[in-house]
Amino acid sequence: MRLYSIASGSSGNCIYVGDGDTHILIDAGVSCKKIEAALKENSLATGDIQGIFVTHEHSDHICGLGVLARRYHIPIYATYETLERIKRCKSLGEMDDSLFRPIFANLNMQIGDLMIHPFSIPHDAVNPVAYRVTSRDNKSVAVATDIGFFNDYIVSISG
Repeated sequence: MRLYSIASGSSGNCIYVGDGDTHILIDAGVSCKKIEAALKENSLATGDIQGIFVTHEHSDHICGLGVLARRYHIPIYATYETLERIKRCKSLGEMDDSLFRPIFANLNMQIGDLMIHPFSIPHDAVNPVAYRVTSRDNKSVAVATDIGFFNDYIVSISG
């Protein structure tokens, strides 16, 4: 399994996670150009990305989402409430409704070689989640951003 941070912080968040032929992004809070360059630097094409998993609707997690999704027709996964907020965000531009895929906290989903487990986190957003990603060979990583505190639930899911 490979993981690297394309951006992390108040100016933007975007994490790459991949294994074998499966590649995803967690958040797209920087420009499409910056994401393309970072992926290329790591021997990946942006068109290889099979999904963008959004943690929540704040701009530092979604500002590159519109261009990226339109240019590469990449599915966008997030909670229903987060997707609704993204659809209303005028600065992202129009996106094809078929790209929006609702996920639910504590309900696993498989994309290629990766099992993605969304889990609820405390944050001032409509229904924020973090993600634990597990590869077929049982390696895993959790990406949890913008949490002011952690509790037993978060520790048990992410650890």
